[in-house]
Amino acid sequence: MSDISLPRPKVTPSVFPRKNKIPSGSAQIPGRVAAGQVVTIEWILCAMMLAYFGFHTLPAAWKTLNTDFSNYYLTARLVREKSKTSRIYEWIWLQRQKDHRDIEQRIISLVPITPVSTLAVWPLAASPPLLAKRCWLVVNVVLTLALLVMLQSLTNLPFRRIVMVAAMSIPLNKNFLFGQYYVLLLFILTLGCWCYVRQKHLLSGLLIGGGFGLKIFPILYLVYFLRRRNFKAIGGGIIGVTVVAILSIAVFGWQANRVFVNQVLPWALRGEGLDPYNLSSASIATLMHRLFVYEPQLNPKPTFHAPWLFAVLLPFAQTLLFAPSLLLVDPTDSNPRRLHLEWAAVLLGSLAISTLPAGYHFTLLILPVCLMWRAIEERGGLVASAALILLYVAIGYPGWKTVGAMSRWTLFSVPRLYAVVLLCFVSYGLLAWQKRNGKQNGDMRVWAGALVLLMLLNISSGLRHQSGMYADYQWRLPISANVLQANGPATQHDAILFTAMTPSGYHTAIQKDDHISFDLGALDQVAVTATPAERWTEETGRESTIVSNLPDRKEIRWAESPVGSPDGRWLGYLREEHGAASIWVRTLDQQGSRDTKLTSNEFDVLEMSFLPNGSFIFSAEFNGARPALFLTDQSGTISAVGSEEARYPAVSPDGHWLAFSELQSGNWHLWLRDLHNGRTSRLTHADCNNLAPTWESDSKTLVYASDCGRALWFTALCRRRIP
Repeated sequence: MSDISLPRPKVTPSVFPRKNKIPSGSAQIPGRVAAGQVVTIEWILCAMMLAYFGFHTLPAAWKTLNTDFSNYYLTARLVREKSKTSRIYEWIWLQRQKDHRDIEQRIISLVPITPVSTLAVWPLAASPPLLAKRCWLVVNVVLTLALLVMLQSLTNLPFRRIVMVAAMSIPLNKNFLFGQYYVLLLFILTLGCWCYVRQKHLLSGLLIGGGFGLKIFPILYLVYFLRRRNFKAIGGGIIGVTVVAILSIAVFGWQANRVFVNQVLPWALRGEGLDPYNLSSASIATLMHRLFVYEPQLNPKPTFHAPWLFAVLLPFAQTLLFAPSLLLVDPTDSNPRRLHLEWAAVLLGSLAISTLPAGYHFTLLILPVCLMWRAIEERGGLVASAALILLYVAIGYPGWKTVGAMSRWTLFSVPRLYAVVLLCFVSYGLLAWQKRNGKQNGDMRVWAGALVLLMLLNISSGLRHQSGMYADYQWRLPISANVLQANGPATQHDAILFTAMTPSGYHTAIQKDDHISFDLGALDQVAVTATPAERWTEETGRESTIVSNLPDRKEIRWAESPVGSPDGRWLGYLREEHGAASIWVRTLDQQGSRDTKLTSNEFDVLEMSFLPNGSFIFSAEFNGARPALFLTDQSGTISAVGSEEARYPAVSPDGHWLAFSELQSGNWHLWLRDLHNGRTSRLTHADCNNLAPTWESDSKTLVYASDCGRALWFTALCRRRIP
């Protein structure tokens, strides 16, 4: 039969309708009409959201200098001015630099941002702040347009859909409004994916390594490359990370990078870089803090106080959420469709386990949604595609904070978290439905074992971190709800003075008999000291000025960090010259006396305290070395006290005791030294920071700042009697 050829029937053109005519009753009519309606709806959504961006977001961003852009701009400007950068993570120090440069932002901070990420705006830092932000907005618009073109090339989706996904991103609007760098990070991740799919593995790894400089989580893609056994991409990633590290050290120096690695990063990975109890971040870490950790001010009513559960459940949940993004990888399949889904899964898994995500972080969702759309459409058609977009829009919905606050139940206060987790598992489902090479099962078991081992190590580390963490609650002083930080305490009779960070800025606070009052000045008040009869406050604007509460005292210009002697005879302060602060002293009981400089510019003085004879014990970085303690008399003779990596000295009024903080294992611990015999003992042991001690007049009671159970350096005050 195979040799027999049958004649083909002759077909005339009239048998088939023309292209522009559809037969009556054809089953194709509804489908074609529906497709046309979908296209129309997509264009309408694009037009509406682009109009919102063009007429609302961009004009508002153009007019205002707000939130995070000021953080990047100030740090980049310090670098451009070749100013000191070793203290960029200290809240009050950075606030002082902001005020000196007349940047209109109430509170400024670099925690938990990487140092090198601020260099993205370095070329613009020579311009005034608002002009720099406007230039940054133009750069972001150009990056967004390039991103859209790249996404269309990567996914082959209709361009209108790419535009619609970007236009419907409320986080993208926030990114422009706040001057964030997530468009740049999204561009880098998208370009990295584009290169990887096109077999440019070394370049892809280099891009991911560069992305590590902006945010830490892109380093997880190196684990993905390892899972795929793509050593060229791993090599590129290692080179990229190395270049970023070298650049960061070269620009910011060892000290700033040591602070980030040893102090900022560990707290950020636990979700404690900022307020860990604030459910508006809607992360697993904040949810579990709120459920299981008691804190007198920030979380007075947890579900129950069981910190060990937090230490166990957080690594378990993070492993459960992220592990499928690696276990479902098929190293033998390099089909672009599979690579798209794997790349999306790693990014979504990273966002799901993030400890402190803000709304604008979800700008990054543009990439995985575009990568997943075609696979979703093939599996579930138009309905599934619509569900994907609805879930995507829901994650970016800015009203979740209000919705969550209305719930009486903590578990129902983080709806955005559940939406992110759902989208994450949708991506895992798409990977699981794809056919995999059955020979990979043994490899999967090895990876599963490694992930379980890593989880157990994290649990062990978390339990060790919790040991003794809450012991200082017994000494904790009550604090006002609007005080975010209590810093630099000083005592005057039975009152405690301190610098309070509030939403409106920094103010001097006076606490007496559980009552707190504030000195609400027009300028930031970033330091305070007291003698028995007088109070001195540092006010910062274009310059720092020390002012007295007594009307007949003259202010001291270009002066900061005042310290009064217990007997009221002297006032010490710091004055910055060429990036290094030196000690100056004024005799208060002699009218018209000239102030005296006691230290040279080789010493960058950080803090100081009076001895009864008018000498100082001070902490300083000597020729750029790590901070240590030194002694100077009023003639300027300096000697080392013998404590390395030490700060915040405080001599008791009777001259018997020296309290100070020493950095050990990434935390500042309080130590006590007997100045008569030199014996030293450690007062605090928990894995948190205890710093800035001061003595009450009895020389037996310490008041100090502690961030135990709180966020990094979001200190509250403790009052503790020393036996």
